[in-house]
Amino acid sequence: MFNPPTNTDLIITPSQCDDAYAWLIKQRKHYPAHADIWFFRRDWSSIRADLLYKICTGEYIFSALKRIYKSDGTVINVWSSQDAFVIKLLSFLLADDLNLSTSCTHVKGHGGLKHAVSQANDELKNYHFVCKTDVKGYYENINQSLLIDQIHSQISNKICRRYCYQIIHRTVEYGGNYLDIQKGISRGCPLSPIFGALYLKELDDLFSQQSNVYYVRYMDDILIMTKTRWHNRKAIKQMNQCFNRLKVKQHPDKTFIGRLEKGFDFLGYHFSRKPLRLATITIRKHVERLRQLYEQQQLTGLTPLEIASVLGVYVKRWLRWCESGLQGVMLELSYENLLNREDLIPIK
Repeated sequence: MFNPPTNTDLIITPSQCDDAYAWLIKQRKHYPAHADIWFFRRDWSSIRADLLYKICTGEYIFSALKRIYKSDGTVINVWSSQDAFVIKLLSFLLADDLNLSTSCTHVKGHGGLKHAVSQANDELKNYHFVCKTDVKGYYENINQSLLIDQIHSQISNKICRRYCYQIIHRTVEYGGNYLDIQKGISRGCPLSPIFGALYLKELDDLFSQQSNVYYVRYMDDILIMTKTRWHNRKAIKQMNQCFNRLKVKQHPDKTFIGRLEKGFDFLGYHFSRKPLRLATITIRKHVERLRQLYEQQQLTGLTPLEIASVLGVYVKRWLRWCESGLQGVMLELSYENLLNREDLIPIK
C-alpha cells in the first residue's frame, strides 16, 4: 500500500501519475517487442505503489542510459521506461515550482511556437532594428554546474534537487562500458525543455524588464527588436555578456543583426515589412521530406495514383500546420508557386 508522504517528501497526485503513464505509453507504442516498455506495462499494477513510494521518499535511483545505434547510422541515448516515467512526473512538479518568464514561449502554457511568431509579427511595425540568433549546440553545451546552481536557487525541495542532479549528471552504458556525461543535457528527456528554459532565465529576466526592447525566445532561438541602432547595440552587448557568464556562444550561421527592412528568418518563417511568409529553409525541408516520402512509397508497390493520394494527404497536413495557430496573421503561401520554384519530382 502507498503510504501518504510526510512534509519533506514529494507530493504526487493520482492524476499526475496517470498522465505520466499515459504519456509513456504513447511515446513508446512503436518500440520493438524486446523493449523494456512492454515489461513495464505488464508489471505496472504490481509495482505502481512501491515505485511511487520510492519516488516520493527520495529512495529512487536512476539507471544508466542505453546507447542505441539506429539503422540509419544515428546514435541515441535512451532512458529506461521506468526512468522516463519518473522524469515525466518530475516535469509536472518543476513546471509548477519554477518561475519561468512568459517571454520563453516553448514552456507549456506560454503560448508555443505559433504564439511567438504571431506576436513578433504584430510587433514589427513598432521597431526598426533586429537581432536574431540562437545558441550554438545549446543542449550539448549547457554547463552542468551552472545549471545545478540555478536549480538549487529555484527549487527548495531537496529530493527534487537530488533527482535533477542525477538526471543532469547522467551515465551512458554501451557494450558493457559506462561513460559519465560531464557536459550538456539529455535530448528526448521530458525535463530538457524545462532545463533549457531555466538556463537562459537570466536573459529572459534582463530583457523583460526593458520597455524599449521587444524580446521573445523559443528554446535557444532568440529575437530582440529595438527602435534605434543604439538600443540594438546595447541589447547585443548585454546578451553577449549574459552568454559569457553562461559559457555559451551564438551560432554564427544563424545570427542576423541589422535593419528590419532587410528581412530575417525566425522559427521557420520569414519576417520583413512585407506579409509573413515561410522561410526558405522550411520550404527546402518540406521538399526534401516529400521526395523521401515519394521514394518510400515507390518501394511499396503502390500505383502512381495511390502514391499521389498519399503525398496529397501529407501536403495538406503540412499546409494546415503552416497556417494554423497564427492568430489572424495572413500568411503568403501559394503551393503552386512553391512547386515551380523548388522543382519537385513530378507525380503523374
